[in-house]
Amino acid sequence: MQGKIFSAEESASARRLGISERFLRLLRSRRLSDAEIPDFLHPSLDKLSSPFDIHGMREAADRVRLAVERGEKILIFGDYDCDGICAISILMLALGKRTDVDYFIPNRQTDGYGMNVSSLERIIAHRRPDLVITVDCGITAVKEAVFLREQGIDLVVTDHHEPQEELPDCIVVDAKIDRKGFFDLCGAGVALKLVQALYGEEYREYLDICAIATVADVVPLVGDNRIIAYHGLKKCSASPRRGIKMLAGADAVTSQDVMFRLAPRINAAGRLGSAMKAVGLFLDEDYFMLKSLAEELERDNARRQEICEQVVSDAKRALRGIDFDLTRIIVLHDAGWEGGVLGIAAARLVEEFKCPAILFSGDGEEYKGSARSVRNVNIFELLSRHSELFTTFGGHSQAAGVGVRREDFGRLKEALVRDIARNYPPEDFLPAESDALRLDADERFLDLARELELLEPTGYGNPKPEFALEECGLKFERVGFGPHVKYAGGGLELMGFSRYGDLVGTTGGRTRVEFSLGVGCFRNRLYAQGVLRSVTAKSIDIDARVARVMCLHQLGRTGRGEVSSASLPQAREWAKQLFGTLFLVFSEEEYQRLLRDLPECKELPLFVGAQKWLNPVSAVAFAPDRNFDFSYYKRVVAAGAPLSESYLPYVAEQTGECFSLYGESALPPVITAEKVRSAYVAFDLMARRREHTRTPAELAASIRAQAKLSAEEYELSRLILENLGLISVSDRGIITVSRRKTELDRSAYYVNARH
Repeated sequence: MQGKIFSAEESASARRLGISERFLRLLRSRRLSDAEIPDFLHPSLDKLSSPFDIHGMREAADRVRLAVERGEKILIFGDYDCDGICAISILMLALGKRTDVDYFIPNRQTDGYGMNVSSLERIIAHRRPDLVITVDCGITAVKEAVFLREQGIDLVVTDHHEPQEELPDCIVVDAKIDRKGFFDLCGAGVALKLVQALYGEEYREYLDICAIATVADVVPLVGDNRIIAYHGLKKCSASPRRGIKMLAGADAVTSQDVMFRLAPRINAAGRLGSAMKAVGLFLDEDYFMLKSLAEELERDNARRQEICEQVVSDAKRALRGIDFDLTRIIVLHDAGWEGGVLGIAAARLVEEFKCPAILFSGDGEEYKGSARSVRNVNIFELLSRHSELFTTFGGHSQAAGVGVRREDFGRLKEALVRDIARNYPPEDFLPAESDALRLDADERFLDLARELELLEPTGYGNPKPEFALEECGLKFERVGFGPHVKYAGGGLELMGFSRYGDLVGTTGGRTRVEFSLGVGCFRNRLYAQGVLRSVTAKSIDIDARVARVMCLHQLGRTGRGEVSSASLPQAREWAKQLFGTLFLVFSEEEYQRLLRDLPECKELPLFVGAQKWLNPVSAVAFAPDRNFDFSYYKRVVAAGAPLSESYLPYVAEQTGECFSLYGESALPPVITAEKVRSAYVAFDLMARRREHTRTPAELAASIRAQAKLSAEEYELSRLILENLGLISVSDRGIITVSRRKTELDRSAYYVNARH
């Protein structure tokens, strides 16, 4: 870890706490004092704050207790996400054994978020409750509270969202009103506290449900939330409810399982239709009912993923050509978008573009939207400054749900763009510097990995630590023929899932890899195992022949865009701008020349092969791969010679403007029909013999030896043959060969190479 020399004070404190010095540093970096560390590492239910610290809790408990004593009908009104579903389930289980209680969840598509009078009218017509209790919503239900009171129905609001200037005229339970004690609970956490206020220790029965909501709703996993998540997940694993076990597909449940398996499937019900059914996951016991429900949620989630991908794709297409120097917030509307996936899609855009995103859908008089934000922009505060333009509005610092009249959408978009430009410096929208902790190659990785288990459960507010190695010549091996890679050395094993493209060409120079760390086990042997999070080239050391192979895909591109000339003074001014310019180089020699002529480029991010983000921060791209997206840049400046004359015109069609800095001609490789045919014969022979190779490198060596090809000739021949559909190689290395006849001139790769 950065600075392996520890002070005498650090060593003494670590010994006193029973942890290592490096773990102590990590905990202190999270603003934990030495006095707080024992309770943090060993959470105790005895340390939970009092439920009566929460505003309105005593009055709410008294009213609910009175309803139970009188045998009144109670209706629980909850939100349609995982948090709301879990909160409903907690109160249904606690109150259902004592009185007549039912629940209602609005339909996202037809009812929208939170309470509204039309939903309440339907509830009254069919159920006529004496008391309505909201969970995970209601803090803005001012009109609805008046309506219920006029109907002779009492209302208790339990919520965790930010209160606005006017509160509903009823009993309101929300820790963020007074902000006493611990106030960052999720909606289910507030419901659990209500059960604790009513029935004392019985709340422990529902810790597992509350833990799922706590992790899923991305509230900070500190204080009460950490205690609830810690003990609740232990309960999930030790004595899981049948529905949870069935949906998780495993006996043990971790915070990662909640985030990436349980929560998306529970949320899917409310995103695509009615969330009412999802409550059965916690209330039902019948095996066949639960199995059917789990399968239905699985199907809903698969469909949700498909729909979300389409929304993200549509949004990216709509963003092409936007000047990110002037517009650093994404505000888009599409009548055809599914409202239930807008929040997830917005979060994806935030990750890619490093700026807030608000997506709206709807084709009527009102558009409904979801907002997500970056760390430097409190989206709740931003939107609050324009609350007069919203029909509905609620949320917190990083997420919000909103509604806007159709005629006000344009005004809102302009107002938000102006607000961002006025109140937030451009630097707030640069890709954030990583706070990964630096490790050295000789670290005792396994000891550290075992100690890190004390941090679990991890999540928002208590993230899984990320570490960094920065070395020359880090060698990752490709796993089979797929996109995954693996590194093993110095007592550490790193897996990079779908990271092959990030690592092509980086192994010679200094490379920084960032990863999470855990304990792996194989044949009863424990070892330190990490998952690769990011790869950054810090310096370039790539053989010219390797660089040319990285650029061969350029031969498959055709375009007719206009390429202009640029001068060094022009390029120097562009390099000083934060956003908008991408410099292209195709060899190390060209890169070093660019740095000599334009020293400003030394400060720019460097992409080697793969693109790390879509945010058009000014950068240098070394041999960009075939998936590189130029369309969000104002200009692309080629500071070298591509392999094909048609490559820069292709780039010019994607971006705003394309320039050549030195006016160099393309340097295409040489390939002959005989070389391509010899490669085809070698592939065909291997396919007939059913020969298998373990890695692409082994396959290349075998084909090159049989066909007598150089590395460049092999790669280009393979691209031509794949482009013509004559060969394919599966992720398992199985070669398929087509014996249909075709002309080599049908391949752009072949046409654009000299022959």
